[in-house]
Amino acid sequence: MKQIHLLLAILILTGCSKSLIPLPVSIVPERNNERLPQSSYGEYPSDYQKILKDYLQNNLLNHEDAKVEFVNTPAKLSISQLAKDTTGYRVCLSINARNNKSVYTGYKTHLFMLNNGEVKLHLFDSGLLKIPFNLCVVNDESKSIYLKEIPDIEEEVLIDQMDEIELKEPAKRIINDENIYILCDFVDSKRTFVFNEQNNIFSESKGINEFLYENIKFSTTHILGSNSQQEILINRVSGEAIVTEVGQEAISGNCSLLKDKKF
Repeated sequence: MKQIHLLLAILILTGCSKSLIPLPVSIVPERNNERLPQSSYGEYPSDYQKILKDYLQNNLLNHEDAKVEFVNTPAKLSISQLAKDTTGYRVCLSINARNNKSVYTGYKTHLFMLNNGEVKLHLFDSGLLKIPFNLCVVNDESKSIYLKEIPDIEEEVLIDQMDEIELKEPAKRIINDENIYILCDFVDSKRTFVFNEQNNIFSESKGINEFLYENIKFSTTHILGSNSQQEILINRVSGEAIVTEVGQEAISGNCSLLKDKKF
């Protein structure tokens, strides 16, 4: 009852103040980083699509033509909200459903906590609550890609089709653990680089001296390194390189990538 009274008080305050009073942190779900035994999460919900489909058909208004996008697959998570901890497997959906006026309200994030085949908690974006993005993702640098590599694919799924589609985790990039040597030819100079993706190393050799780049990013198609003076971007497919120095125009060149040194 105390939680209900707290929610009512928050609604009254936010309505009177026209959202000038920030919501207390306790209303927003937070990740619980406490180490918990495996048994706390329950069994992995291999039939999670059917579990969520059945739940939404029983609890979502106008579920017949609601549209669903899967944000992720189940992952272990424990969250705290309103002084209560919920542990299980997290699944996030983006749902666009009609309201009581039969008008689509737009896609909203829904977070579900499943434990031993049951939905233990269901939270969704509303005027009162916003689902934190970090609860729906697991940061993994090996799965990151550049914006321009995202395919132009969009798929809408109705709730009745939720258990008919095949969900796949993003393919992991194959990380090379060997040194790759790069010879680049620019208009007025030749430059030698070496990178090792596994060890997150990208450097330039000048004679017997080696200079490490501080900010490094790799993808399947590009290598990006930068420091306070310059940035270099190398296309691993075409060999094209672009160097941008502070206060100067970008310079283009061509590179050859070799797994072995010359000698």
